[in-house]
Amino acid sequence: MIHQQADFRLDFIGIGAAKSGTTWLADNLRQHPQIFIPELKELVYFNQHLSRMPGVENSNYSLPLSWYHDFFSETKQGLVNGEISVEYLINGNAAKDIYRYNPKVKILVVLRYPPKQLHSLYLYLVQRGVINFPTFEQAIEKRPDLFMHYNYYQHLLPYFETFPKEQIKVLLFDELKKDNKAFLKETLDFLGVKEFYPPSIDDRSNETKEPRMKWLNHLIQNTRQNITKYRLEWVLPVLRYSGILPLGMLIRDKLNVRKMAKKPQLSPETEQYLKTHYQADIQQLEQLLERDLSAWK
Repeated sequence: MIHQQADFRLDFIGIGAAKSGTTWLADNLRQHPQIFIPELKELVYFNQHLSRMPGVENSNYSLPLSWYHDFFSETKQGLVNGEISVEYLINGNAAKDIYRYNPKVKILVVLRYPPKQLHSLYLYLVQRGVINFPTFEQAIEKRPDLFMHYNYYQHLLPYFETFPKEQIKVLLFDELKKDNKAFLKETLDFLGVKEFYPPSIDDRSNETKEPRMKWLNHLIQNTRQNITKYRLEWVLPVLRYSGILPLGMLIRDKLNVRKMAKKPQLSPETEQYLKTHYQADIQQLEQLLERDLSAWK
């Protein structure tokens, strides 16, 4: 099989950012006749640590390359293969590890205006049960590791120092919202495949919802995270085979969530606070990308 060949390597890897349109991008690229992306997004193979659990190593990082390539068992000769994992952007080791894996791989990045990206991330983490803070402001105060260290310039610099510039494509969420076809075409041109627009191009992907019972999703997610934290992954096959793990994920992701009656808004004060916090990083990002980001200031 192609994925078992010694010289098999992915053609592109998306590295983030979280809540910036990467799921939409993966959903639409997956339908392209010349592209193969696994059904599972977020393979999280090249990140040594897990950002949501400080100090906890990623168990996937030590797995053999064959484990990673098995996700591409259904690919075919001639297809462009890739995956997207947003952890790669904020893990300091990922750029060099990806380069060692394939120095010719193309890097896809989607960035979003930081205050809105972080507010959207907060709502998503509440939905998933990762955090249980009633307000965004409390989450910023209690978990600054999740919300105050999204320095795009600092995260992207290792990639620009490691890969040739022409192998990196940085897109903006604002461009996706303005013209999704132009956004997708720019991506397809970068990947070297033909123009193609799937019927679902106007559909929303990974829309954040709210948990019906926050404590239940938090309990499920906390249990799953403790399995990783205390290196108990050996119980996962048992939980999966018994149906306990699939049931937990079904409850967390489907049964215990609902569409938001009214989406919480980012307060002007918090938005200004985050703009000020990230201003220096954005100025450096402008120079790195050689593009105007004045709308973010």
